[in-house]
Amino acid sequence: MSDDFGLSSPNIIQTDNRPLEVLENDIYTRVEHISTSKVKEPSERNPLCSGIMHGINEGKMEDKGLIVSENGMNNRNKAIRAQHYVGAYGEQPSSRAPEVYFPVKNKADFNSASLFELLSRYERGGKKLKDENLSNRSKIATSDQKLTTEEIIRVAAERYIQFQNKDLEGITTFIHPRGSVLSSLSVEETRGANLAHLLLAAADKILDGNFDSARRLLTNCDCKASKSGNPIERLASYISEALQERIHREKGSRKIGIASLDQTVLAAHMKIPFSKALHFASTQTILEHVTTETSIHIIDLHIRSGIHWPPMIQALSERKVHQVQLLKITALDTEDKQKVEDIGKRLESFADSLKIPFSFDVVTVDDMSYLRKELFDIQSGEAVVIFAPTLLRTMIPRPDKLETLMRVIRELNPLIMIIYEVDANDNSTSFINRFVDSLFFYSTWFDCLEDCLDRDDQYRMNLEKYYFGSGIMNSIANEGEERITRSVKIDVWRSYFARFQMVEVEVPGSSFHQAEMVLKKEFSCARFCTLSTDSKCFIIGWKGTPMFSLSTWKFKQAPSYF
Repeated sequence: MSDDFGLSSPNIIQTDNRPLEVLENDIYTRVEHISTSKVKEPSERNPLCSGIMHGINEGKMEDKGLIVSENGMNNRNKAIRAQHYVGAYGEQPSSRAPEVYFPVKNKADFNSASLFELLSRYERGGKKLKDENLSNRSKIATSDQKLTTEEIIRVAAERYIQFQNKDLEGITTFIHPRGSVLSSLSVEETRGANLAHLLLAAADKILDGNFDSARRLLTNCDCKASKSGNPIERLASYISEALQERIHREKGSRKIGIASLDQTVLAAHMKIPFSKALHFASTQTILEHVTTETSIHIIDLHIRSGIHWPPMIQALSERKVHQVQLLKITALDTEDKQKVEDIGKRLESFADSLKIPFSFDVVTVDDMSYLRKELFDIQSGEAVVIFAPTLLRTMIPRPDKLETLMRVIRELNPLIMIIYEVDANDNSTSFINRFVDSLFFYSTWFDCLEDCLDRDDQYRMNLEKYYFGSGIMNSIANEGEERITRSVKIDVWRSYFARFQMVEVEVPGSSFHQAEMVLKKEFSCARFCTLSTDSKCFIIGWKGTPMFSLSTWKFKQAPSYF
């Protein structure tokens, strides 16, 4: 075990003096040579939107079903009251159905006053655009003093609140409302702020039902935006498309189709830091909880390519005490059983090469409503671990199926349940709330891609076009059951899990350290990643904006083995 990681027990991923990247690549290459079939990522509608994508800064918006205050209504008639703010944190009216979101009331969408209140909430609750923030940002990257895409949008939002009664074309000089140093924007930043202003104005027009004016604003935006430009130009292009689709739907027109994309999740795992850091931190967490177990049964609720399990197998193979008698992985499959079985064959070959007793099983259900405890082959003495990477959020639109899954997990009574999820807040029933959330959330992602991948990288373009573009389209243009792109914050999950008598367990410090080491060794852009804790969970963010949470859970009763 290398001392580079500073971990004494249990053994974790790196086991010799080779760099972690070399070791992981060697593991994956060995698996490829052993098996005759190549691992491919199982097809999914929005793998990065439901996997390694989405995230919104915690604290930027307090969406808790409360009555909107009038204090944030700048330059508007203060007699106009905003309606109840309906969103991801709305109170749930029933203790029976464990739905992750419930609106306070089913009301019509807000009038345009709501947009200004939402922007004011972001400004009051989020990162303030003050001079001291510039010095804080220099701690992250002293060589880059440019505003982030999110900060540019915040500047545009402040200007929009100040000049909402004026035509954008009539504002020739950018004036920051607070008169801070941010009033001296570069030409590129000013263009970006203008794009964001156009998007805000178009959304406002859509709220008022003035679709012709909204179209004109979006046409102007399209002339200035570009899918091959800087981050805010690319973001604006996709947001504009989604708003135009929203107009089509409001008028009953045919929706825009989204093309499919070849599998790219493995490449994302290698080039974008979140996925790998979460996988290694999750592996470390599992190892911490099974240090004395010799019969381990991991139930993977979203196995994807299975690339995260070879390091676990190798770490278990190096135990000097409590040697593993059996490692069993059961994958839950709802899409393509053959692909998952191929993954199992590759993992089995790898385990055999390390002389680890291994078995792989697939539980296939066409509909999660049919999931039952009896489908899982749980044997006496097995320590059951549930691993749920970015799966639960995909079931928010189907609360009955999510409830079924959670009840089955409770019946399985695992030793530990490990969950990592997108730490975002785009589950509101209100279009304008989702528009604002998406605008800020995706601004962080487009900044991330700009820093991690070359601008002419075909992989980056595919990600933005098919994954992020699809997510933006679904969140802004769709309603009801068609809106499958949804996320909630960790506090919402905590309230939800409490209904199943689940208790949060602190993520081990070694898992936090493991993520730090992976980021440091693997990614040149990792200097922009931020690691923090929220109570007992682990948060990974980008330039201070939370993106994903990693949390661990147990049921209140003592685990029992079948």
